[in-house]
Amino acid sequence: MADKPVVGLRYCGGCNPRYHRTGAVQQLEKLLPQLEFVPLRPGESCPVAVVVCGCPARCVDVSGMEGKLIRVCAPEDLDQAAAALQRIICNE
Repeated sequence: MADKPVVGLRYCGGCNPRYHRTGAVQQLEKLLPQLEFVPLRPGESCPVAVVVCGCPARCVDVSGMEGKLIRVCAPEDLDQAAAALQRIICNE
């Protein structure tokens, strides 16, 4: 069995969350069980990463991150993020 493609996760600091961010990521994991989602620490990068913002300020630090970044700033962003991940992963 082949390894699952890895998608990095970077969360904002959570100073003003307007939705349950980890719950949103769990939904994303259910939509895309063929992918492995792993947390990224500062200074780490991944070819594809989901940046989870708790509010529209989008202040999460992405400096130094390389690769494709997909932002989720509200639960309404999940379907679009899932579709973008599928396009990116399928085209690699």
